Amino acid sequence: MGIGRIHHKFAVVLTAALLSAAGGSSAQEVPFEASAGQTMALEPIVNTATRAPRPVSAIPGSVIVIDRQQIEQQLSISKDPTDILSKLVPGFSSSNQTVSGSAENFRGRGVQVLVDGVSRNTPLRDVSRIISLIDLNQIERIEIVNGASSIYGNGATGGIVNFITKDSTDGAPTVTASVGLRAFTADVEDSLAPEASVGISGDAELFDYFAVISAEATNETFDGNGDRLPDDPLLGQGAFGNSESYNGLIKLGRDFGSRRLQVSAEVTRFDQDPDFFTDYSTEPASVDFSAPYTGRNIYEDSNYQAVEFTDGDFPLGSLTVRAFRNDIEKRFADARLSAANTLVYISQEDGQTTFNADQLGIRTTVDTKLDEIYESLTLTWGFDYTYDETTQEFQDGVEAIAPMSQNSYAGFLQAEVSPLDWLLVRGGVRYERFDLEIDDFTRPSYRFLQGNGAVFTLAPVDVVGGDTSYDELVFNLGAVVFLTDEVEVFGAFSQGYSLPDVGGFTRRAGQNLPFGGTVDFSDIAPEAQLVDNYEIGVRGNWNRLRGSLSGYLSQSELGTNFDVSTNEVVQQEERIVGVEAVLEGDVTDRLTLGGVFSWSEGKRDTDDDGQLDSYLPNNRIGPPLRLTGYVDYKTDFDLDLRLEAVYSGARDRNDGVERVEIENTITFNFAADYPVFGGNLGVGVENLLDTDYENPTASASRNRPVNGFGRTVGLRYSRVF
Repeated sequence: MGIGRIHHKFAVVLTAALLSAAGGSSAQEVPFEASAGQTMALEPIVNTATRAPRPVSAIPGSVIVIDRQQIEQQLSISKDPTDILSKLVPGFSSSNQTVSGSAENFRGRGVQVLVDGVSRNTPLRDVSRIISLIDLNQIERIEIVNGASSIYGNGATGGIVNFITKDSTDGAPTVTASVGLRAFTADVEDSLAPEASVGISGDAELFDYFAVISAEATNETFDGNGDRLPDDPLLGQGAFGNSESYNGLIKLGRDFGSRRLQVSAEVTRFDQDPDFFTDYSTEPASVDFSAPYTGRNIYEDSNYQAVEFTDGDFPLGSLTVRAFRNDIEKRFADARLSAANTLVYISQEDGQTTFNADQLGIRTTVDTKLDEIYESLTLTWGFDYTYDETTQEFQDGVEAIAPMSQNSYAGFLQAEVSPLDWLLVRGGVRYERFDLEIDDFTRPSYRFLQGNGAVFTLAPVDVVGGDTSYDELVFNLGAVVFLTDEVEVFGAFSQGYSLPDVGGFTRRAGQNLPFGGTVDFSDIAPEAQLVDNYEIGVRGNWNRLRGSLSGYLSQSELGTNFDVSTNEVVQQEERIVGVEAVLEGDVTDRLTLGGVFSWSEGKRDTDDDGQLDSYLPNNRIGPPLRLTGYVDYKTDFDLDLRLEAVYSGARDRNDGVERVEIENTITFNFAADYPVFGGNLGVGVENLLDTDYENPTASASRNRPVNGFGRTVGLRYSRVF
């Protein structure tokens, strides 16, 4: 097809996308009649980048879709969603191999995590532990938007990751079951980790349904030297070792012509019982076998409910309304006073805390076609509201942060138009206001360890709360140029914003008042971070060869960097630049080669003189160069083979406070899948050569070396009945 037919192609895809939205589904691929009865398959349809279904070719930015087939393939190697993202998404940091998201980021900035378009972040107290506890048995696909975005509000300064859960199937019940077993080859007996999942989907007379429940138990974990890894390598965050987890999801829905009503409920349980404390004075951090763990277990008890209504015949277009509630409880590990943990609460229970957040909200989206005003003009608009109540307490009930609550109100408008056959322009605006209420509280007394080894007591400090407001008006503007049917060039300016970790500020309030006193929150309140993102790129699909290449500049007047040397969040001007690429080619019908490449670097202004004088620390910019290469081969007897090579480069930069070197490393993974007894048997090996290496992200979390996983072998069998 020539350039003159590209606009027609886009219009057909857009129409198909809108029809899928009207029918209450979001299909991954949409076919259409090309000519003389010939059917063509188009690129994936995504919702995340625009809050309404659009083809990837219509997005003026980097968008990645990880489909169910890729998820199934990766499950043979690892069940941690962060592992999949770190290998398949350029710009996403390497996994720290724990349940925590500490030091994991997107393009050196924050990542907004969504499940079916509802945020799982806890902005008033950024305690992470989100992605790794999402059950991939529930997930149909993962949509990723690279770069700053405000389409879903606060938090996406580096990008968005949206986990889309499975929908019900038509007709009689379909049951999907899987069982698995993993172990480290260094000590198979002490590291066995069984897992199981069962799901059911179908369409009853009054409603359709999908439900799944999963469980997993892990034991000890080991590095490439065969040494046991600590159960709490990241100072209170916990890990997978000696833990149990349970996940359940149920979705019930009913269609009323062009309308659909759906309710869903999800539970997430995680329980880790460490055996020993961690010795952070060794390199790498190690198990302190002389100190049995005396704290309470590390725990997650979170519940999520949502109600969604869609109307494809709404007078103003296609309507989606989603109301939700997130009830989140997280308990962290106890950690002793040490050079890695210089502040410890003076109590019999030491520093162990429990975090609670209760979030309520509603998201409304309307997709309105305005062909009668201007052909191809579409407006996507809506309103959002969220209420968030957050607390964090020590085990004796003493408050660790100031209790707080926040109301946020937002309106947004996105417009898209194709003024020329070969050009699509998209732009929009979002305004959001946050009303924050901080309660008065007393920051408790701490033991403080000085650099010379002396220990003294920080007296309690009274923190005077109050009411404060933030607001942000953000914009985005981008364009896609369709050079040919196979190639499009895109460029965009977009803004994202992130509220500061207010709870973290109140927890550290008055550290400069060793003998006590009073601090007014208005004197220490941090400012919201606004990030400007500029990106240009090209993507193409030539049937057997497909890929994308983009470069970006991300800058902000205020940062939100956690300084491990001062245990404080500092707000300084920042700039990050990067290049990303994805390339995949079918050498033959059976052999596919591919690669994921990313490079980034960032600097900041540490003395507020307008000059970027120091590099961002390793917990923001890990190994600048990261590369995943893979080979997929399908034999003529249905055996699928995959070999991956994952490379992380070195980094040796002075961040203005200290210089901590990250060494380069390369590991290999292997997966094989074969149909057996009506199902599928998967075999996976992570770190095939049992390489001994330091995990760059885990080590950067506190600038304490932490070793990565040694060789892990997994077996997984799944079947649909």
